Formats: sequence, structure tokens, C-alpha cells
Amino acid sequence: MYSNEHTLQDVLRKAYHKLDLDDVANEIEVKVAYKQVVGDFINRLTWSIKFADGTLTVQLASAALKQELFYKRTSLADRINEAIGKNAVKKIVFV
Repeated sequence: MYSNEHTLQDVLRKAYHKLDLDDVANEIEVKVAYKQVVGDFINRLTWSIKFADGTLTVQLASAALKQELFYKRTSLADRINEAIGKNAVKKIVFV
């Protein structure tokens, strides 16, 4: 019996690729992974998230949190990349 099962994520990635929207797909995946990795508390203190050219820019409401996450930025990038299954995030900037 022939099985043609694909995950929705695989189908969407292929569709984005065919439509030349890989950057859009990467941005969505990175934003979702960031929210999962940092958790609810930090999400409530996050004002905006942008991703372009390998750089994740995160605007935070708290200077103290910004400083704390600055020291963990490499670990956060690794965890986000692991969550999305590719090495998309090269650096994180907190503003």
C-alpha cells in the first residue's frame, strides 16, 4: 500500500518555497519558536519580534530583562534553531 503522508509543516514549507516566500516562512517559524523557548512570562514583556537576514531583533519592556537575556543570547539562538530544525538565527539583538 502506498502512503503519501506529510506533515502540515512540510506542506507549508514546500508551498512557501514554490512561491519564493522562504524568508516569510523562516520569520514565522523563528517567531513561534522564540515564544515557545522563552515562555509566557518573557512573552508578556516582549513588545515586538522581527527576523531578517539571520538576525532576530526583540524589543523588551524591561531593561533588566534585556540585560539578562543579552547574556543568554547564544543559548537562546541555539534553542530556537533546534526548535525549528535549522540554523536560521545567527544573532539576537535586544532593544
